[in-house]
Amino acid sequence: MYCVSYRFQLLSNNSETRRQFIAVWSGITEFFRDDCGALGSRLHYGNDGAFYAYAQWPDVETMTASQEVEVTSEFLALRVKWAELCGPSEVLWEGEVLADMLV
Repeated sequence: MYCVSYRFQLLSNNSETRRQFIAVWSGITEFFRDDCGALGSRLHYGNDGAFYAYAQWPDVETMTASQEVEVTSEFLALRVKWAELCGPSEVLWEGEVLADMLV
């Protein structure tokens, strides 16, 4: 399994923006899971006011191949909304899973 961890900072950090961001993040995650072979992801809200997430893939090849998948109009609308809500995303780390203790 291959994982990527991200940090997201919203342009405006109020409850409505956070709600919208969670909905957009969920839709984008569903696209990658349902159409690209991702295993899903988890989203967290940090004490510093940033969102943190990690996405899981079966392998790095599946993740790389997802860049070639034709996107839907719904996905494009989510990406536009993402740009309205979120500043640049930061990849914190990525790599192979060596031990998995999640239930």
